[in-house]
Amino acid sequence: MNRSRRIAGFSLVEMMIAMVLGLIVVAGLIQVLLANRKSYQLQQGTNILQQNVRFASDRIGWSLRMADFWGGNPGGVVTGTPAVVARGDCKADWILNTRQGVYGYEGGATFPIAGCVDDKDYVKGSDVLVTRYVDADGMDPAASTTIAALPKQVYLVSAIGQQAALFQGSDTVPTTPPASAIGRYVYPYRLDMYYLRPCSNPDGGTDTSHCDAADDDGNPIPTLMRMRLDSTGNLTEEPLVEGVEQLQFRYGITSTDFDEIVPGDPYEDASTITADEWPRVIAVEVGMVAVSQQRDISMPHTGNFTAGNCSYTVSDGSTTTTGCTGFSVAGTKPWQFARTQLTQVVQLRNRIRMLVASR
Repeated sequence: MNRSRRIAGFSLVEMMIAMVLGLIVVAGLIQVLLANRKSYQLQQGTNILQQNVRFASDRIGWSLRMADFWGGNPGGVVTGTPAVVARGDCKADWILNTRQGVYGYEGGATFPIAGCVDDKDYVKGSDVLVTRYVDADGMDPAASTTIAALPKQVYLVSAIGQQAALFQGSDTVPTTPPASAIGRYVYPYRLDMYYLRPCSNPDGGTDTSHCDAADDDGNPIPTLMRMRLDSTGNLTEEPLVEGVEQLQFRYGITSTDFDEIVPGDPYEDASTITADEWPRVIAVEVGMVAVSQQRDISMPHTGNFTAGNCSYTVSDGSTTTTGCTGFSVAGTKPWQFARTQLTQVVQLRNRIRMLVASR
């Protein structure tokens, strides 16, 4: 016997309810994905920020540890005045001053060495550090082809514990120290100057030579810079680390008998150190504050930040600064960016060895 069966489907109302529930689930998943993506971007920005601070610390630390290395001689015995290209008050005698392996300049409203760096390319209130040394990889003076391959490169020929002289690659290797001297090597001469520039890429603004408000897509990124003496005898600038907002240096000075750091506050600003104290600087305190390039509006990144004697407070709506003349926090809403600060002390190992050997 055949029986008919009624076949029923979804009603329109049931279909609409199912679609709405499906849309709610999909919308929730999208929100979760967006939140995860934002969290990933912020975490990536924090990781990059920490990597930048470590790299800046390592680079400055390397220069300080190499400072005053003159191939086994004190800088005061070095002779020779090869040709180099001056820039403002960064003149030839300043570039080749082997008696100042380490020298610092206190930050101010203008770059502390007139004409060397344009004031537009300097973060006001940040310190400047200069180190001078020769590379540790010495070569035989007889390697004339290798030396002459860079005719404008400044070299140092040194006989350990005897004499040393500067010369250019196009010159004949000086016979002072004598060619028969034991332990005679040739080293490339280095000068590193560290400072902060208010932008990363000055070509992006209206002034293609210097930093302005239109650089870095309208959000200038403070950047750690290094000016160095290149192989053509010119001073050249190169960006090292983006996001370094403040940079300060303080100096530890040994007592006149070289027994200990001067009692009291062991570290001094460059402005308080006298000419006869600079040769007794045996340690440098490096302080820096770095800011993330990743904007975060999920919470205000407020707090107190300190580098050396410079301290500033970032609050939700305003900032205040003390101890660093002319410095102001970049950006219109600095509390929307995470920051990290670092302080390290670097011993000047070559200078300590020389001081110990001279006792």
